[in-house]
Amino acid sequence: MNRRKFLHSLAGAAATSAIPHFAWAKVPATTVQNVRVATGLLAMWQSTAWLGAEAGVFAKRGIDLTLPAIAVGGPEAAAGLVRGDWEFAHTGTVPVAEEVLKGHDVVILATPTSDFPKSFVMTRKEITELAQLAGKKVGVLTDTGQTSTAARITIEKAGATATYLPLVKFDRIYAALTDGEIDAGALPIDLRFSGQALHGWNAFPIDAFDVPSIFATTRKLIASNRQLVMNVMQGFVETIHLFKTQPDVVVPLLQRYVKIDDRKAAEDLYAYHVPVFQRIPRPSFAGMQTLREFLAARYPAAASLSESDVADPSFIDELERNGFIDRLYAADVR
Repeated sequence: MNRRKFLHSLAGAAATSAIPHFAWAKVPATTVQNVRVATGLLAMWQSTAWLGAEAGVFAKRGIDLTLPAIAVGGPEAAAGLVRGDWEFAHTGTVPVAEEVLKGHDVVILATPTSDFPKSFVMTRKEITELAQLAGKKVGVLTDTGQTSTAARITIEKAGATATYLPLVKFDRIYAALTDGEIDAGALPIDLRFSGQALHGWNAFPIDAFDVPSIFATTRKLIASNRQLVMNVMQGFVETIHLFKTQPDVVVPLLQRYVKIDDRKAAEDLYAYHVPVFQRIPRPSFAGMQTLREFLAARYPAAASLSESDVADPSFIDELERNGFIDRLYAADVR
């Protein structure tokens, strides 16, 4: 047994002992299905699929869920769905909307979290206002991703025209800012606290369009194997329940995922995220009009883009209607 499988088995055993057993469906080994998931960012709010895989939630439903592409950037996570490189992606709303406007097959199944200040423009300590970034270098993930675009808009609203350097991963942005190669960088809440504590950096919340991160697949997969998609969504919703209710199981796993050695720092970050994960993660886009206006310059059809064009809430609707979600949380109050 290799190291990853060994860790997986330990985590799964711990999680299984902590989670109500009515939730699990025993599945014969011969029906196990392979599912691949990509994430746009390495961040706690995009940890659900990885956490569920490591805790054994998906395995109990006959799903061998792997993550071949972690933190590949939002546009690549969405584009990989179109190419068939993976079946599901946890990414931003903007990349998915862009693929839809290009005529490609991508559809949102869930919004795991409500919108919250999850990304920040972090600046060197001597830069105390975003307007001071005029002519400075700012590290971003990609040229067109949701977080990167939102960071650019936030800085431009402050009256600064900066140079943006795509560095692909948050840890590279963090390292470049530490080394003085850039003057500011778009970083997640996961790294905000350490940046402030260790380096005295300043943090400015990024204007995120009021559109959340999402979990997506393709309509083609839904049409060809709706039961598989439903099984994945059951596991996904169940992992959110695990996140919200089992810190002793979740925090050590998240320390590995977001690479936080300090247990207290991980616990604080976990506590910050618990209330923003949604018990019923139905697709919802309060900032849809802002999204339309932002995309309309490049895609004229964006002016009439609707939620039904980009999202399929039927799986979350069914899990709510059939009592699956209520049964998960009912065990917590017994």
